[in-house]
Amino acid sequence: MSSLPSHTRVVIIGGGAAGASTLFHLARMGWTECVLLEANELTAGSTWHAAGNCPNFSGNWTMMKLQQYSTQLYRSLGSEIDYPINYHVTGALRLAQSKDRMEEFKHISSMAESLGLEFEIQTPEQLRERVPLMETHGWRYRPRPTHTSLCERCTRSGLQD
Repeated sequence: MSSLPSHTRVVIIGGGAAGASTLFHLARMGWTECVLLEANELTAGSTWHAAGNCPNFSGNWTMMKLQQYSTQLYRSLGSEIDYPINYHVTGALRLAQSKDRMEEFKHISSMAESLGLEFEIQTPEQLRERVPLMETHGWRYRPRPTHTSLCERCTRSGLQD
């Protein structure tokens, strides 16, 4: 462990997704003398359970906007820090197992459309064409959900010594 400086401009407590992101963005804006304190390995706290998932499906417009920003950032981050971060666009499928859930998907799809995100709600017939053994009320396909290695991202962008 490195020794702590006697003076710092900012102290960030916690090296999870929020803390590491805060430090990254401060550094990106040119801030210096910033310290991140983490009791264990970066992303080893409550962030670990996400395992690099980069979702962009949320019933909350603000969260969806934040997720949109994050996936756009990760798309270019590897070249920005000159190190591959293993960012993969994989697509995703969410199933609506009730009419209420399908209504929620329609609402979420409208929010996504307002942000310019690609969401596609499909009928049960379209679902059976894509996945013949599956049955449901309907589904939506998101062609660009992603995942990446958060710990590697932090390490390679200089957030861990």
